[in-house]
Amino acid sequence: MKKTGIVIAGFLAIFQSQLQAIDLDVEVQRRISNSSIISCAIFESADGFPSDSSKRLLGVIAVIEKENKPICKFKGLALKKYAVAVLEDLNGNGGMDKTMIGMPKEPWGVSNNAPMHTFGPPTFEEASFQLTTNKTIQIKLNP
Repeated sequence: MKKTGIVIAGFLAIFQSQLQAIDLDVEVQRRISNSSIISCAIFESADGFPSDSSKRLLGVIAVIEKENKPICKFKGLALKKYAVAVLEDLNGNGGMDKTMIGMPKEPWGVSNNAPMHTFGPPTFEEASFQLTTNKTIQIKLNP
C-alpha cells in the first residue's frame, strides 16, 4: 500500500510539471539577409545577461517564417522570471563583434526592448518578464 502511494505521488508530480511547461516565441522585428544568423538566448538570472552565452539557460537559432522574419522558439519552460537577448550575427563568427570601446557592431536587442545605457547594456531587471502562460514577445534589433 505504501509503494502504491509513492508511485501515485510520483506520477502526479510528473503530470503537474508537464502541465506547467510553458512555451515562449520570440518574434524578431527586423527583416534579415539570407546570410545572417539570428541567435536568441534566454536567461533566468542577471548572471551573464545579456552577452555571456555560457551563463544562459537555453540558446536557439531562429527559424525564418513569413516575410523573412525570424522567430526563436523556446519549449518547456518553467513558470518564472526570464530575460531574452537576441543577436544578428552578420559575419557568422558565433559572437557579437564590438568596437574598441565595447559598443556592439552587430544588431542586437533584449526583451522589453530595454535600451542600451551610455556605458553598458540593459540590466536583467529592465529586460525581465514573468512567464505565466504560453507567450509571444517581440524584440526590435538595434542597428
